[in-house]
Amino acid sequence: MSEIPVTLSSVCGGSLEEQFQKLYPAVISQLKPGNSGSISFTVKFKRMEDTATMVNTSFSLTPKFPAIKKASICQITGEGKLKTDAPIENKVTQLNLVGGNSNE
Repeated sequence: MSEIPVTLSSVCGGSLEEQFQKLYPAVISQLKPGNSGSISFTVKFKRMEDTATMVNTSFSLTPKFPAIKKASICQITGEGKLKTDAPIENKVTQLNLVGGNSNE
């Protein structure tokens, strides 16, 4: 077993760095002028039972993408339905089930 320094690039065999490199382009691609995003990470160390030198390491990455925002004014009726000024078009298709021949 070789010895290497404990760094963010070496934790969990380099997986933290690898996952960060895959994730940050997705966060950056969602940014519009004035937006911000983030990637939070946690590295946990847990001493293994019955050993003085073995430590289990794990990490988690949590991305925060910019929120998608839109606003509108609407009215909610007492029945919990949305009331709008725009007409809602109901499309009804009539089927001829008698006869079976569409030329009748």
